[in-house]
Amino acid sequence: MQHKTLIFSIALNGYQWLYSKQLKSHFRYAKKYGYAHQTVTRPYFSSLGVECCWLKLTLMRSALLAGYSNVVFLDADAMVQENCPPITSLFVANKYLYMAKGYSNRFNSGVLIARNNKQVISWLKQVINSRTIQVPTDDSVGWGENGHIIQHSHNCPFIKEIAQKWNNTHDENLDDFIRHQNSGPLRAGLVTNFIHKVIFCLSYRILYSNNKCISLFKTLKKQQGDDNNLYQEQRNQELLEQETNKVLSYYPSFAALSK
Repeated sequence: MQHKTLIFSIALNGYQWLYSKQLKSHFRYAKKYGYAHQTVTRPYFSSLGVECCWLKLTLMRSALLAGYSNVVFLDADAMVQENCPPITSLFVANKYLYMAKGYSNRFNSGVLIARNNKQVISWLKQVINSRTIQVPTDDSVGWGENGHIIQHSHNCPFIKEIAQKWNNTHDENLDDFIRHQNSGPLRAGLVTNFIHKVIFCLSYRILYSNNKCISLFKTLKKQQGDDNNLYQEQRNQELLEQETNKVLSYYPSFAALSK
């Protein structure tokens, strides 16, 4: 059974240095229970910019297709506590994707626990394919994949809501298993906030530069009379696919079960 569960995180665009302490806790947790572990730190700066968060879904799907029984994604800024139990303690019949709700009382994608099931694999593809489609206002978080996950989780029969102690984004007094210092109330410290804003701005500029290139292609296609919106959607999906393939070339364990 060893290594049939994969724990992974994505730490690009400077987050690999900002959250090194949290990333070490992921490794300790995986080692404690005999899970395979991978922190994605290459390419050091992703061409997807802030939207590199979508890689969590494409890589999770690749790992499930590779044959892992369970795949767990942890945001780089999530601290796994020493008392965190094995993920199998959560499992119940007919539930294959486990998430906790954040401080907005909507599912937070900073901790995703997936069991290998064709419904989950199909669901991940559905969410990924919706990347260029605007989500309803009630589900939107402004950017990234989280709003799409919220939207596609409504009334989904195989998704299980888990206790907030598995992804604590707001209660500093909670006896939690995973403390997630995302953009919510638990992110403390002027220095950390400042560094995070700088990294976010730089990542956004990377994305903006790519979008300028897409806009240029769009203008050229418009002159040729092609469907511009369709082209832009295809180009956005191509960028995600290209970046996913680049990561897979660095980390082949996502495409082949760890021995």
